[in-house]
Amino acid sequence: MYTVTFYSYKGGVGRTMALVNVAVLLAKLGRRVLVVDFDLEAPGLPSYQVFRGTECRRGIVDYVTSYRTTGVAPIASEYITQCEVDGNPLWLMPAGDHTRRGYSESLQSIDWQDLYEHQSGFLMFEDLKQQWAQYEGAGFDYVLIDSRTGHTDVGGICTRQLPDAVVVMFVPNEQNIDGLAPIVESIRAQNKKNSKPITLHFCPSNVPDLDDEKHILGDLLEEAKKKLGYEREPASIIHNYGSLEILTQTAFALSRPSSRLTKEFDTLRTSIIAANFSDREGALVALRQMPATFDWARKNQKPGKPEEIRANAIDIRRNHPRDGEIAFLAARVFGYIGEQDEELSALGTAIEVGSDVNRARLGRARLHLMAGRKDDAHSDLIEVLSSQAATVFELVPALQMALRVDSFWLTAVDKALDRPDSEYKTLATLSRFIMTQRDALPALARRMVQSIKSPMLSISQQQEARNMAVLSFIGSGDFVQAKRLLVETGAVPASLQDQFNLTMAEWGIAKKPSIEAFKLLAQRLATETPPGKLSANHHQCFALVLIVLGQAEAAEKELVAAKARISAGEMDFSCWRYLNVNGEAMVEDLNAMRAAVSQDKSIVPTFLENVPVTVH
Repeated sequence: MYTVTFYSYKGGVGRTMALVNVAVLLAKLGRRVLVVDFDLEAPGLPSYQVFRGTECRRGIVDYVTSYRTTGVAPIASEYITQCEVDGNPLWLMPAGDHTRRGYSESLQSIDWQDLYEHQSGFLMFEDLKQQWAQYEGAGFDYVLIDSRTGHTDVGGICTRQLPDAVVVMFVPNEQNIDGLAPIVESIRAQNKKNSKPITLHFCPSNVPDLDDEKHILGDLLEEAKKKLGYEREPASIIHNYGSLEILTQTAFALSRPSSRLTKEFDTLRTSIIAANFSDREGALVALRQMPATFDWARKNQKPGKPEEIRANAIDIRRNHPRDGEIAFLAARVFGYIGEQDEELSALGTAIEVGSDVNRARLGRARLHLMAGRKDDAHSDLIEVLSSQAATVFELVPALQMALRVDSFWLTAVDKALDRPDSEYKTLATLSRFIMTQRDALPALARRMVQSIKSPMLSISQQQEARNMAVLSFIGSGDFVQAKRLLVETGAVPASLQDQFNLTMAEWGIAKKPSIEAFKLLAQRLATETPPGKLSANHHQCFALVLIVLGQAEAAEKELVAAKARISAGEMDFSCWRYLNVNGEAMVEDLNAMRAAVSQDKSIVPTFLENVPVTVH
């Protein structure tokens, strides 16, 4: 059970309306909600449509009066009535029948100070809380208390003894802000005595929805932050809403569920439940907010915040020990704040209960690698790469991590590529990464050959698979197989791309370039310009052809153009290595080609100089 008091120093802030709408929103989500009217001088809850016609005529005043008379705590269920919200139950414990003669006399007869000092009033209310928690054997998920305004004994009960949280509502003006300051301070003072502090939610309300060209509202909201001692944004800002429907005292969450006002109430509801770690939805909200809170604390130099975040995440896990989604989100939080042991434990839970297993295994493999436990990392990565449920968003990171386990890398490639042609888009994405590693090219070539004539692939996909197979054969030194594939499956006349690759394969076979073949390539490159902006690879290939032909000046221009087309952070194919490379590596290759030109020596691309040739 989570008890929340709605408090304001002055009336007219929309406190009761906010409470009713939050109660309705919670009830619609299936929470068992009790609303308690502790505004004893001016009860307002029964006037709202959702509570009209309730049969319960006895409430808080009658409950306290009975206790003072008999010395025995009454049965709380006799003072609670059930209502209904869209088919969901909602319960009310009213102030009492304030319309009957004698209500005021009963209220005025209660000496709250005497009740606490001589009649164990504190224990009476503690017993009432226990009865709420055990109501009908199930108890309530939430108890929302509408407290009276100002500095009162009842206000102290509502803001310091009963609640787990207090929603502090105020119109942003000096009177409200200054009046609230000592109340807020008294709650914080009480927190120093409590084992579990009362959470404060600050909520400016009835805020004018007007242009703030003189920054009046902005200045007052900043003043509220300063005087009330909250540092981040309010739980919600409830704006003045111009609708006559407000006069009917309906719950906007029911009558106008898509209105801006209802959304502002729902933002308040979200803030409230995010502090209630026993509520699963609240726990999820809290965990999702923690990384941003950590960043804010780091930026604003709040050294105690990481420990608070850690403690809250542990508390959430304690409340939901076998919830996989919560475990996975908690692991992300622990990783964010550098708590590796807690992260490892949370990931283990997520894996055990089958929640987001592949991402959890990736996270655990990362931790194993950081700790030097390569065998454990290997085990998790194998599971990810073997999983048919794994997506490219898990498979590519798994391959990247597998590179750090030398003995496992090629096995990882085989596992990743062991996918049907129906998953060709995933295979293509994996292939772009695999093509960064020369030792993996033979496996990629073999897999792409299988897809060249697959009926599951479109013609363009078959052509893409064929091209990746050709590039992989050449990059791995299997020039004969590359030529055979180009000749057997190529069109006549050959495309510019195929002719370039065929010329390079023949260079590999003959161990020297064919000048005639390169002259033909130069002619085609000069005349068959692809539409649109040319890539760095296109300019690089043209430069290589020109270097072979001894046209140094023209080659230099192409190298400069290639360098200008490099995009930071993006991969490109380098015909110097016959691998996919990042921008930095592409610059290295262009510089190596420029050096070959300036030194006027025979040019030998890296893939021809360092790659062992496959003999058939």
